[in-house]
Amino acid sequence: MVASGRASIFGVTRGRWDSATRWWFAALVCVAVGILLPMLWRHSLVDLKVYRLGGSALLDDPSTLYSARMEGSGLPFTYPPFAGLVMVPVSLVPWSLVAALWTAASLISLALVWRLSLRYAGSRLHVAAFVAVVAGSLVLEPVRETLGFGQINLMLCALIMYDLLDVKHPRRGIWLGIAAGIKLTPLVFLGLLFVTRQWRALIHASAAFAGTVLLGFLLAPEAATEYWTSLVSDTTRIGGLAFSSNQSWNAFLIRLSGDLNGGGRLWQGLVLVSVLAGLWLARALWMRGDRLAGLSVCGLIGLLCSPVSWSHHWVWAIPLGVSLLTSTPLRRKVPLTVAWFGLFALAPIWWPPNHEDRELTWSFGEQFTGNGYLIAAIVAVLLLALGLRSRAPLAPSDHPRAPAVLDT
Repeated sequence: MVASGRASIFGVTRGRWDSATRWWFAALVCVAVGILLPMLWRHSLVDLKVYRLGGSALLDDPSTLYSARMEGSGLPFTYPPFAGLVMVPVSLVPWSLVAALWTAASLISLALVWRLSLRYAGSRLHVAAFVAVVAGSLVLEPVRETLGFGQINLMLCALIMYDLLDVKHPRRGIWLGIAAGIKLTPLVFLGLLFVTRQWRALIHASAAFAGTVLLGFLLAPEAATEYWTSLVSDTTRIGGLAFSSNQSWNAFLIRLSGDLNGGGRLWQGLVLVSVLAGLWLARALWMRGDRLAGLSVCGLIGLLCSPVSWSHHWVWAIPLGVSLLTSTPLRRKVPLTVAWFGLFALAPIWWPPNHEDRELTWSFGEQFTGNGYLIAAIVAVLLLALGLRSRAPLAPSDHPRAPAVLDT
């Protein structure tokens, strides 16, 4: 985590950690997480079962893609028709095998998210330290919820970071468009490409997304028509908007006002301000060379402005947390690291009463803990904005910033 005796962003010096100590520490973290995670892991991969439902429905009768219900829970498939096509192979593989492969793919994606975050933040970890960091991040609530539900969030986060952070590869944007065809929330990154005038990548992403929509109409015309004309704006199919897991402006206003119909015009105003201010900050960070921070802020815009942003969508807390360590004016990075990742490990959003709309009765103090992710997001944005004023512009480059501190 250091070079030439200097402290790294994680505040550990070479003199304190030799290679053997690092590996022993990594092993200890893995064992601790292996003991702790089963106590926190739940949900029985229910969303992966819904994905299989979508793939099976598309194979059996495409017109039933959105009317089919999962046996027992009655949950429907809620993603675009193209996502059903992606899930066809998932529906054909035996459950035990697909559960193992899906979880493995999520873990690989988690490691890739960390690798890309550190690389584009200009930092490098010893391999043992990297193993410890990845293993330790399994206890972060968005990560463990993604794994417990069998969600696709980590895969999409890694795919978008891989596609957009390297500005040199000629087909940038295609994977972003495909990701948006699977789950609409990645469309927010088209805004980043637009404000930073990355026209080729924007065209690639838009064309790829349009291709997924067209393919959906070709394979399941009835389902596609139903989705794009009515279901795309129907939040009632997703779950209770007041639920504490929903960490968005809309949910915040619902819990604050007690109005289950949504935030209304106030929410729309917050969305407009968040989009304009967020894209301005994302553009400023990107253009000065902080591409990781710019991309993370754009992901944050999507989380705040979506009507529903379940806590497992907040896997963008990882690249955003790394950005806070490298793109803010604070000198003491360790307390910031502990506070940021500690928040997402402790998950105070679950501390107040929840389920069955008990969130509508929260006290003033419970609003602070129950909306913890939103409050953390506001603090992160303010710190990144302050960092713009306190640091000299970086030299433009087609490569990630050269690591200022290395650990070999």
